[in-house]
Amino acid sequence: MMFKAILSNRASPGYGQVTIPFPIPDSEYDHTIELLEDMGIGSPTAQDCQVDELDSEYPVLNRLVAQSVNVDELDYLAKRLDSFCAGEKEKFQAMASKLCLSDIKDFINLTFCCQQATVITDFSDLEQIGKAHTLTVSGESMSTEVFESLDYHAVALDLIQRGVGTVTPYGVVYANGMKLEQIYDGRHLPTHLHQMPQLMIELKSGPGGKTTGCLYLPCPDKQIQRTLERAGSGPEGYRMEIAMDGLPPQVSAVVSLTRDGLEDLNAMCRAIEPLDTEQREKLDAVVLLARPQYASEVRQLAENLDQFDFVPKPSNPDTDCALTELGYVAYHGSLTLDELMQDDPSEQYQQEMGGLA
Repeated sequence: MMFKAILSNRASPGYGQVTIPFPIPDSEYDHTIELLEDMGIGSPTAQDCQVDELDSEYPVLNRLVAQSVNVDELDYLAKRLDSFCAGEKEKFQAMASKLCLSDIKDFINLTFCCQQATVITDFSDLEQIGKAHTLTVSGESMSTEVFESLDYHAVALDLIQRGVGTVTPYGVVYANGMKLEQIYDGRHLPTHLHQMPQLMIELKSGPGGKTTGCLYLPCPDKQIQRTLERAGSGPEGYRMEIAMDGLPPQVSAVVSLTRDGLEDLNAMCRAIEPLDTEQREKLDAVVLLARPQYASEVRQLAENLDQFDFVPKPSNPDTDCALTELGYVAYHGSLTLDELMQDDPSEQYQQEMGGLA
């Protein structure tokens, strides 16, 4: 958790307050949105959540208090900050202070460029200051030979004596020519991998095919429609493209954005996400055996993987099983494979048992 925010409805304070951790855990996202909706706030696009209090290890974010923000903007900012490496926290806060930033849009855009700044919080080690500054301005692309040949004590003295630093509560900051570019336009949240998804789907619209939104599957159910609404569309609507695919290979061959709905794809990814390497290999073999055509069928196979035996290499030629490209796979469930891949195989099973009775 990067911070906690106490939010309320500025227009209707009688609804009370709600405390939300950011980033919002996926398991709590749908419930959180429902809580906000009950208070008349939580729009996918509008800045309708008033920040009453903010508890964070980033004191500069207290500038958001008393402002109205969008809940998904807050969530995105928290994810960006959560991905920071060592030293970036100081750079973000010092540059926010130097630039007098207080708007959440500016805070989000600063996360993309604050890495260009140099911040000095301790002047006692000039050698280390010089090294850190050199790595920052070189983009860490300097050769080892050049890096080892420099006089970093002199580099630090030159930086300090030029007098271009700005004193902030978070250290003396040197912008190094950094400009606050408008990566985030206030509506379309830029692509950001907070964690590796099973599928990353970009939403593109307009004649140039601009990316206006991104789905990271699996995701909370409510996030799908909210992302689509936030992405918007041009006169011709939007199209979807798979930008990253972390699914098992045989599963990827089944997936189709034109044939499968987003909810089915999301449910499939949710079923596959917890599988370890061996289970994913087993699922690939089961897919070769069952030959599903839809994401919903793959989901059923993933959720019923324990009804199959899989041996990567032949071990018993007398086993009643089928040979796939990946090894031997045997199904020992009571339903047919076609029945197993239906939306509710347990219901089919109960019907058959009732008939036997």
